[in-house]
Amino acid sequence: MDAAAAAVSTLSALAVFASTLDHGAVRSVHGYKVYGRGGRRRWERWVEREFVLTPASCREVPAPVAPPRILPAEWRGRPAYREGQVVAAGAWRCILAFDSAAAPPRTPPPVLSPFLNPRLMCVPSLYNDLEKVFRFQNVEKIPKLMQCDSEEKLSSWDARDKSSDEVHASESDSDDDLQSGEEEKPTVQKQRRANKKHIASITLVDIAQYFHLPIREASRTLKIGVSILKRKCRQYNIPRWPHRKIKSLDSLIQDLEYVIDDGDDHDDTGDDVQQEKHKQTAEEKQEAIMALTRRKQMLETEKETIQQIPAMDLKVETKQFREDVFKRRYRAKKDLAND
Repeated sequence: MDAAAAAVSTLSALAVFASTLDHGAVRSVHGYKVYGRGGRRRWERWVEREFVLTPASCREVPAPVAPPRILPAEWRGRPAYREGQVVAAGAWRCILAFDSAAAPPRTPPPVLSPFLNPRLMCVPSLYNDLEKVFRFQNVEKIPKLMQCDSEEKLSSWDARDKSSDEVHASESDSDDDLQSGEEEKPTVQKQRRANKKHIASITLVDIAQYFHLPIREASRTLKIGVSILKRKCRQYNIPRWPHRKIKSLDSLIQDLEYVIDDGDDHDDTGDDVQQEKHKQTAEEKQEAIMALTRRKQMLETEKETIQQIPAMDLKVETKQFREDVFKRRYRAKKDLAND
């Protein structure tokens, strides 16, 4: 068994805070339990992140989290939060509190719902954990509910999409499968979805910027219909929209990041035998982390390759690793439920 598959992380807690001073600023605190072989818990890690979440922009703040922090710099222990709680000298108010040991929240607040804030999917480090808590259903239909900055712009796009959907009803509605269905038969359109010059000007480089989004979200961003985007993809020899492959690789990479960037445990006992055992454990842990780092670099390289060659399938080794991670995560959750 590959050492990189020797550990897997499971979301154990998630708390999201809205700024009381800066509209749109959001911070999150993520707790991850890391398990080894046989579902044995090895260590726990906590991460604090910052985002800007508005209907017009959803992005993660790349810079380190600025003070006042919600988590202390050298955090040890297990924090507990509740909705409505104000922390960090009144700068942040808790709008979501989840703990795996308690019943999950029934619904997320509007800013954390992809159905009301579709651009939330553009920040996978937060969205993927929210999905683990709420198990969003029919997520591929989210762009239909999308609220844009300009209601007039949205209504005009919807009118064109509706007309085009009636014309291209024979084409497959699948978000990813671009192979099913034949080219549309010539027919008279009552309304054009987009200007022909605009459609002709869209290049592979333009399309590649949105491979990380669902195809419907990408089509709206490009201001063309899904059917036209599928035709453009076939024109560039892209049989399937690569969003799901990229999303799967992102999830695996993030899982590895949580495992790699862990805190070191310290043993203050003076017993020579205990110190030797601790040294051996630390060495084994370091070897496992080095193997995980190599695996992460391979996945990042594969993701970059797929973004350049979207027709390429995931490697067999990657599929096996993903399956092993799923199995270990299932066993870890089962063991956690039995504790």
